[in-house]
Amino acid sequence: MATNQNISQALRRVKQLKGRMAELSLRAAGSVSHTKDEAPAFDFTVTRAEIASVRGELVALEAAVAVANATTAIEFEGKTLTLAAAIRQLQEYKAEMAWLSQLRLQSGTFVSREAEYDEATGRHVTRKVETTFVSHLSEQARVAEIDQLRERFAALNDLVESANHRTSVTLS
Repeated sequence: MATNQNISQALRRVKQLKGRMAELSLRAAGSVSHTKDEAPAFDFTVTRAEIASVRGELVALEAAVAVANATTAIEFEGKTLTLAAAIRQLQEYKAEMAWLSQLRLQSGTFVSREAEYDEATGRHVTRKVETTFVSHLSEQARVAEIDQLRERFAALNDLVESANHRTSVTLS
């Protein structure tokens, strides 16, 4: 593995290593038990050793990225943020956009009919029921908030990606 890489390159390598781990784990699971007369295609012990090697590289690389994220700062909206804080903020922007999108907005008066037993008359009757909803957020305001969050997300994400391309990762 190259030791001279930026965060973006390290993250691509992390993704590759996670894929390799998944592949090797499936291979090991398929070879852990077999009939006495039929050996598996891959040796379980050798595959476990490969998994351990890949895991070691993965942990070291993820730790190095975490250190780089914690020690690299960017400027966003007049504030200095570490990359670690910026990444968390991006996650929060996504969560807030998803939450706003799923809110059920209702306003106005809705009429429905409900059947009930009227003891005075001894019969089932249908009554008209009016329900008035008040919404503390209009559809237009929701769309505007989501658009603003989307713009802030894009601006911050661009800064994070730029920093990822210029910030070196140091493996210890």
